[in-house]
Amino acid sequence: MGMKHNIASINAINHLAEAQNELSDSLKRLSSGQRVNSGADDPSGLILSEGLRAQVASAQQALQNSEFSLSLVQTAEGALVEVNNLLIEMRQLATTAANEGATDYNALLALQFQIRKAIEGIDRVSRFTSFGNKTLLDGSHGATGMGGNEELVFLKASSKTVASPVSGYDVDITELPLRATLTADLDDDDASGLQITLEEEDGAIIRVSNPEGATAVGFAKRLQIAVLEANMNLNIRFDADDEELTIEHREYGLTKGFTVTGTKDDVIVDNAFEPELLLGRDIEGTINDEPADGDGLILTGEYNNEKTSGLSVAFLGDGTGNAGSVTVAQNSLKFQAGASADEKIVIALNSTHSTVLGRGVDNTSGFENLSQISLKSTQEAIDAIRLVDEALDQLLSMRSQLGSVQKHTLETNISVLRNTVENLTAAESSIRDTDMALEMVNFTKNQIITEAAAAAVAQSNQTATRVLRLLFNNNPHGHWSFFRDH
Repeated sequence: MGMKHNIASINAINHLAEAQNELSDSLKRLSSGQRVNSGADDPSGLILSEGLRAQVASAQQALQNSEFSLSLVQTAEGALVEVNNLLIEMRQLATTAANEGATDYNALLALQFQIRKAIEGIDRVSRFTSFGNKTLLDGSHGATGMGGNEELVFLKASSKTVASPVSGYDVDITELPLRATLTADLDDDDASGLQITLEEEDGAIIRVSNPEGATAVGFAKRLQIAVLEANMNLNIRFDADDEELTIEHREYGLTKGFTVTGTKDDVIVDNAFEPELLLGRDIEGTINDEPADGDGLILTGEYNNEKTSGLSVAFLGDGTGNAGSVTVAQNSLKFQAGASADEKIVIALNSTHSTVLGRGVDNTSGFENLSQISLKSTQEAIDAIRLVDEALDQLLSMRSQLGSVQKHTLETNISVLRNTVENLTAAESSIRDTDMALEMVNFTKNQIITEAAAAAVAQSNQTATRVLRLLFNNNPHGHWSFFRDH
């Protein structure tokens, strides 16, 4: 039995220290709710947990960015709805002005005043629609451009269109557009008793009859009046000297046609009572040597083009070959929509100003854009309808693009990010959070061990006292009396 070194006490103290450390760690995990509080708790778990925390924080910020972006797009869409309503009202005014038989000069002036106020309203929306301090529809956050000459008109570009070099993108025309046209000989004998049915593609249908003995000039006038009253997009001309009737669609393109049915063989049509369809032709060409789709006078870069995707130009010239160049500047808005640096959403908010809308429409009145339209004559009213229709097409294209971005990009991205945050948080929780049930078991165990170890230390410290007591009580010669008494 040793006295100088109390090994049992040392062992008990070591176990007590270990139990106290375990109890302290258990208390830390219970109080913080985290299994990993420092690198010493679980080095590999800490690395995984901190990485997941960073991803969760990035995903949460990307979610907030996407919701912010969605609000901006909804603000722009709301303003476009108002512009759309104004354009519809302008078309009604122009249609009223085109009704020559029931509209006098004073009425035209009143209609002109109303349409100018509508144009001012469109420009006001373009200038003052904003989100915070950022204007949305003035063109400063979209793709803008300019044609290199008067025959080449820049119409629009998308968020996918790449900014051009200073020299611009070359536009080459391989096939000119055509209007649907019918030209036929018509003398008085042919016109006498003639009846034709004229139907515009996706438009109105009229039937014009010429009395027996009536002249070709009279028939042409009847046809002109009927076309005008039906607001058909057709021109009727008659050359009395050459006795030649021409029916021509005002717009270019394959979809801009009309059907003619006559009651006499070889008069205007080849066979009586057999409809004859006349169609135009779309322009064909390339932009920057990349394929482009033709629609009437308009060339638009195909969606999968590397640089000119969504770039639209109108060609007003009359020759094939190189038509000049178009310069494009890209200022589309970029939104950070994900956790990584390359997860961006690009949105082009093009201008809705009246000087931008309605471009690229070939017309008799010489209107270059919506801001120039006038209703002071029937011809101007007819041309105004065509420019308003083009402006509506441009606006609806913008609305459809914004709607697509809102529904298929931003809302989908928000849904994905919410699921991502949920799943990443669950993964981080499984690594770092405390299992409270298990930890309570460990805490209770460590508490019992600590109390038992403390009792063992107390018992082991009695060993030296027992040795001395044995020495004092079992000494026959009293050698230890001094120590016992003192």
